[in-house]
Amino acid sequence: KVRARMPRAPLPPELQRFLEKPRHAVVGTVRADSTPVTTPCWYGVDAQGRIFISMGDDSHRHRHLQANPRVALTVLGDNWYSHVSIVGRAVELRPDPDLADIDELAQRYEGVAYDDREYRGVTAFIEIEGWHTWGDPAGEA
Repeated sequence: KVRARMPRAPLPPELQRFLEKPRHAVVGTVRADSTPVTTPCWYGVDAQGRIFISMGDDSHRHRHLQANPRVALTVLGDNWYSHVSIVGRAVELRPDPDLADIDELAQRYEGVAYDDREYRGVTAFIEIEGWHTWGDPAGEA
């Protein structure tokens, strides 16, 4: 089932529970020439309900978000026909010099600290503005 319109934030509790599980996700950012770009990513949810992702401080994704903070994130369910898509803005880009944020994501997805201890990361905190679903991700929560 599809929601015909994009409801505004906040996410309902059943979709918040859906996001609590480490799931496959794809993030979309916008290049300087307005071309959209998507890449797979790990994501987490902070105590304020913001989505966070990590990226290298010299990455294309980081440069895109510095120039244009608009973000789309699609989080896939157990069956990829079931997902939630989120639109929002990167409201904070924070250096991660002690690798705490990327370690949190690595623990979430792989159960261990991030293996590249030379990683120079930046964490983007994304404030959710709207969302829509396809299938029944709430049923997987």
